Amino acid sequence: MHAQLLYLLLSLVLTAVLYPVWINFVYKYHMGEEVRGDGPKSHIKKRGTPTMGGLVFIVTVAVITFIFNPSRTQTLFPILVASMAGLFGLLEDFGKIYKTSGLKTYFGNTLFKRSFSAKIFTGIYSVLTAPWRWFKEFWRVVGSSTDVGMQTYQKFLIQGFIAGFVSYWAYFKLGWDYIWFPLVGNVHIGWAYPIVIFLLFIAVLNSIAFSDGLDGLAGGLALISFIALWAMASKLEYNSLAAFCATFVGALLPFLYFNVNPARIFMGNVGSHVLGATIAVLGVVMHREVAVLIVIMVFMVDGISSPLQQLSVKLSGKRLLRMAPLHHHFEILGWHETKVTMRFWLASAFFAILGLFISLL
Repeated sequence: MHAQLLYLLLSLVLTAVLYPVWINFVYKYHMGEEVRGDGPKSHIKKRGTPTMGGLVFIVTVAVITFIFNPSRTQTLFPILVASMAGLFGLLEDFGKIYKTSGLKTYFGNTLFKRSFSAKIFTGIYSVLTAPWRWFKEFWRVVGSSTDVGMQTYQKFLIQGFIAGFVSYWAYFKLGWDYIWFPLVGNVHIGWAYPIVIFLLFIAVLNSIAFSDGLDGLAGGLALISFIALWAMASKLEYNSLAAFCATFVGALLPFLYFNVNPARIFMGNVGSHVLGATIAVLGVVMHREVAVLIVIMVFMVDGISSPLQQLSVKLSGKRLLRMAPLHHHFEILGWHETKVTMRFWLASAFFAILGLFISLL
């Protein structure tokens, strides 16, 4: 327990130091996204608020885990999957903001003018960004626009690859073929196991992204979830995973400080994908998939409200909500943004406690 608190403190201090530096950088180069034109009018003031805040906490957690966490058997798989999801989210964020931000000027002029070997740095930058250029050219040739970032089916292709890796590793490499249910225990489902894990991973990965955009919402829900997962891992004696979750708790605290109203930064897809991938994998590794879904129930309900809204409009021409995702529905009804956030935090705390209790049955 003392080691876990040490990891928490270390990640808290490190991210608290890094976030002001990162926020100043993203503000300087205007690395912010546009807000929805059909959204609540109160969100207009959020236009230009920087994104990609999740990059700081995933780098911090990865470094501390690799250096200090002694057990690679428990933490290597979650870190690997989280890094894959984070890279995907980073590319997605970068594709959205690159043309409208000052990054092009920074990489093309400012950074290299200060270097005595501009040609070398230009060549390195060209090599590093080549995969992204090839990716964009491929989808241009097949007829997909990349002007506003990745299209939906492009995202699912990459998400499917990561989810497929998780399913393959768990089923074929680790030999797992069972899902845990409260009061029942492990239920062997055989060949259906990788399919269930695939769908679970996709659902969790996407649900968290919908909550990012309301001041303090995604950060607060994630913090509550990881506190519950920390307690769950400790009770189930996954000590290295408990330390891993404690590191996330410490890293999320400074992020939440800068993310609450008025938000100075949002986590972006790099952050939401990392959190979603990590939570999904923790549920698989601890064999508490059902309990983890209950812990993140607010995330799941908020996330699924958007596709349900679209499906309802296409099938019946009617909306289920005034606006999707669900948190926007309450804003349209007249709830203040902070009221929505606080109510969702309270609901999340309830489900976190419920999920933790169920995990011990």
